[in-house]
Amino acid sequence: MEAMDTQYAWPEARLALKASQCSVDGCHQAVSSGIERRPYCTDHFISTALGELEAGSIRLKEKSVDSSMINTFKELLNSCSEQAQALCDTQSGQNLARLRDIVRRASQLGRNLRRSPRFDACVPVWLRREDPRRTWEEETWTSTISRHGAGFVCRHSVEVNGIVVLFRRDKGSRAEARVVYSRFDSEGRRHIGVELLDRDDFWDLPQTAASGTITPLPVSA
Repeated sequence: MEAMDTQYAWPEARLALKASQCSVDGCHQAVSSGIERRPYCTDHFISTALGELEAGSIRLKEKSVDSSMINTFKELLNSCSEQAQALCDTQSGQNLARLRDIVRRASQLGRNLRRSPRFDACVPVWLRREDPRRTWEEETWTSTISRHGAGFVCRHSVEVNGIVVLFRRDKGSRAEARVVYSRFDSEGRRHIGVELLDRDDFWDLPQTAASGTITPLPVSA
């Protein structure tokens, strides 16, 4: 049993693998995944994950949300997405389609979880990936900015959770950022969103912009 533990990356893997069957009453299927410390077979993981994502989305819309709730929901989104992606290699037909829906839905909800409001703005930057195996750099402009991140059109391939470096071409300042999404638009352009890791004043936004009380003007190139 211990040898199987390494096959699962999700946090509650060890607990789930100790269970002989799915935690849903009456289900005798083998455990494949887990949500919030409860082990599930593939079918019940799919239905539970989709239900949790929908319930979380509704809760966020219906009441004021503190940072703790947002962080908890982010962890759920990441966990569901990672497990669904891993299970895609073992499934087909309807299950595969539903697993892909979990990945798509989790990504969509993750993009909607903002620590601060975003604004349309065009700031000239150098976008750089500093990796001994795949170093690249390109000149681009922001499409949106916030105190904690930004969105760009990016010509290079970059994976979610990859680290990039931003250089402001107008001021010469530098910041590291984590890629939180990467997707293509209808014209085939890659759009990425990043979360700043080491500073929250990179775009020179006023403190009041974090609460959405003002709308900063776009920054010209």
